[in-house]
Amino acid sequence: MTKIKFGTDGWRAIIAKEFTVDNVVRISEATGNWTKKNNITLQ
Repeated sequence: MTKIKFGTDGWRAIIAKEFTVDNVVRISEATGNWTKKNNITLQ
């Protein structure tokens, strides 16, 4: 599993090496879990 790196402009990754479908799923799940935990409503 590759480490996901964020910079000041967002996710820093090379397409198909670090920016993969699996990593997009990881980011999506983590964001969803964080918003649920913190009672955040996205609009």
